[in-house]
Amino acid sequence: MEQDELNGLPLVSRARYAVLGVMQRAQNVRLDWVDAASELEGASGDPGWPAALAKVLEELGDDAILRAWEWGWMPREVLSALRKSLSAEAVRAGAVMMRGQLGRYPDSQLSDRWNVHREELAASVPFAGVAKASAGLGRWDRIVLWAAVLEAFHLISGLPKIAKVEPLPGDLLITHGLGVAESSRVYEKIRALLAKAESTDSDAEAEAFTAKAQQLIARHSISEALLSEAGQDKREPEALRVIIERPYEQPKSELLAQIADANHCRSVYWPEGGFTTLIGDRGDLRSVELLFNSLLVQATGAMARAGSISAKRGKSQTRSFRQSFLASFAMRIGERLRESAEDTEREVAEETGTDLVPVMRQRDQRVDARTEALFPRLKFGRSTRITNYEGHIAGLAAADAARLTAPTPITRR
Repeated sequence: MEQDELNGLPLVSRARYAVLGVMQRAQNVRLDWVDAASELEGASGDPGWPAALAKVLEELGDDAILRAWEWGWMPREVLSALRKSLSAEAVRAGAVMMRGQLGRYPDSQLSDRWNVHREELAASVPFAGVAKASAGLGRWDRIVLWAAVLEAFHLISGLPKIAKVEPLPGDLLITHGLGVAESSRVYEKIRALLAKAESTDSDAEAEAFTAKAQQLIARHSISEALLSEAGQDKREPEALRVIIERPYEQPKSELLAQIADANHCRSVYWPEGGFTTLIGDRGDLRSVELLFNSLLVQATGAMARAGSISAKRGKSQTRSFRQSFLASFAMRIGERLRESAEDTEREVAEETGTDLVPVMRQRDQRVDARTEALFPRLKFGRSTRITNYEGHIAGLAAADAARLTAPTPITRR
């Protein structure tokens, strides 16, 4: 388009043309985003130009983010993708854009998970949308913001399609109760027990608290399965995603997989995305996430107390030690969780006179079917290679220290 034709367009149309031109160039060459933003800022001397740029960037960001939602992404996963390769400013800009997009929906049009993600965005950035973030900024601060928005927009626009695990904002399914409630008394008790296990200095108390939490989880899962089979609360397996934070993502994902397997869930880890998708009954998913977060805190604390490890010639082996530590911890915890779950199922079967084997098998079959539907081309990868013997032994010992059979009753202080 010729310059004279551009000058005849409304200011917002000219701003859209300029921004789209930058993004078109970004598809072919690697841009310096600050240079690109400076170019945009200086493309017009009209006093309304910054507001027009903000409006266009917000609208284009909205479109890209809505497409990401439709392609299966949620805010936590988008932020994880941004953190993996972009600047801290771009991560914040992505959060600003996502907060602005989700701000268009009332609470009633968002599932519980979407509302939780929106609250997390509100806690991380003060502005909802690019227009509000740019209001009152000087020229250089605007350029920094434009650069961050362009950088985030470029990545979000290129996100691949993934399995959808939650109804979209505004979806009618949300009104039918498919959101995940997180306020039941059982989960409050589980959370409280795990918090005590993480904070106490007494190994015996930590063992007892964690054991009690796992017993509650197993009993609650059985109760839900029995209700479902009786037709009182019939529901299909659901899915949620858990972000696997750096470092040592692979063994951390294996810890989550072990916990999921012991609690009638399946897990699918995607290293490039930085998250694991869990598939299972709604209550089991929440339990697995709670237990994972607690055991990861316990494992990380034990690993940190081991300190840095050096080879005989002085070369640090800390990374291999910690990688092996977490891998061995995950393996042993999985064994112990399965033992605990099986013991609890036997206890409940004896108490109720009910054969739980077919009940739990049917639940597992439904979970497997849902997993196959979400991931029809699923491939199994290799587990973490254990290369450090000291880390291996320390990890096993730490897992044993977090054993799940309470030696004594828990008493109130």
